[in-house]
Amino acid sequence: MKKNLIITENQFEVIVNNLLITEKLGVPENILDSATILYDIIAQYLRGLNYESEEYVYATNIDLQIEDITLKRLELDVKTNVFDSYEGKAELVSVGVGSRFRFDNKILMKIIEDSNKIELTLSFGVSKNWVVSELYDRFTKDRVDTESILAHELKHRFDKFKKTQDLIGRDAEYQSLISGLDFGIPVISEFIRYSYFIQQAENLVRPVELASRMKQTNVTKDDFRNFLENDGVYKELLQIKNFSFEHLINQLKEQIDDIDGLLDHLNINTDNMDDSGKILKVLEIVYNNLANEKINIFDKFTMDPLDGLFGSIFGGDSNEKGSPKENVRRKFINHVAKYEGREVQFFKDECERFNYVATGMIKKIGKLYDMAKDNTEMNESIINWDLHQQLMEKKYGRKKIETKLKFKKK
Repeated sequence: MKKNLIITENQFEVIVNNLLITEKLGVPENILDSATILYDIIAQYLRGLNYESEEYVYATNIDLQIEDITLKRLELDVKTNVFDSYEGKAELVSVGVGSRFRFDNKILMKIIEDSNKIELTLSFGVSKNWVVSELYDRFTKDRVDTESILAHELKHRFDKFKKTQDLIGRDAEYQSLISGLDFGIPVISEFIRYSYFIQQAENLVRPVELASRMKQTNVTKDDFRNFLENDGVYKELLQIKNFSFEHLINQLKEQIDDIDGLLDHLNINTDNMDDSGKILKVLEIVYNNLANEKINIFDKFTMDPLDGLFGSIFGGDSNEKGSPKENVRRKFINHVAKYEGREVQFFKDECERFNYVATGMIKKIGKLYDMAKDNTEMNESIINWDLHQQLMEKKYGRKKIETKLKFKKK
């Protein structure tokens, strides 16, 4: 029988305020508990695997509540990728959450499928001689980290629920950064990773990721600063904040051998180029490839399988010159290609954006302090004073004896 819970007005205000704080900080109600449940479901499944395979597919009914949304179905895809040169135990390479969408030619935006399921993919890297138990062992090796990753992915899914229509250009830019472009130059790889790390889609989920680790490790307000400064997300945001254009150029000068390797691979004649000329050429190549990839993905996401097939019959398709869809495509191309011929400015502007966005994110995750547990005070009955003093010294170190009053009365 359902019972009514009677609470006071003050209690109601406290509950509402706590929920508002959580929502304001970008941590939806119940998402952390849902990540805990999801972790246990996946761990149990991986533990039960008893054969090696390139792929495992698993589906089960679930009941995960995130604010006003209920996830009813989990579709899990576990992939194992064999690396011939890798000899270690299974390593978790990536975790991804899928959301199906279509491009609507009328409103010229993507429409995300309304679904109460979560499609989750775990990709592991394994050696040639791997055994299936390694998957479970790796997944459960660091529960705090793995569960926070699942919270991160649940927030991605939640965001798709809440924003069922969006511009396709954002996805094209985001996907271009994780499409596998590799120039063999360490600082360029660093630049692309940082561009990915501060994309809007990732910024929306970072607070949840940290909040998960805070919850699991019982971070108090006294502990918060130490927790934050030692967290990987905070450290990476600091690195992004400090990634200047000058740093990029200096690193490229130190990695000139890698630059020579890339230009040689592309059959570019460098006989009349000094190091500065080679660097400028590489920046041009990187920019062109990023721009091309964004447009390729935009076209892939907006492609209508019927375009071209019936165009000749019905007198044209949605991609023809002057059509609304082609006008949107042209605007996106103009946006992406606006730095053509001045690629250096693109990298200067991106490095400035790194600083601006990373600074804002550091401030945002700093506000998670409000979610840290309140400090506790303890009233103790000391039974053995001498041993208690030794215990305090063992826990906190020997207290420094002061000779003067540090705080003066006014």
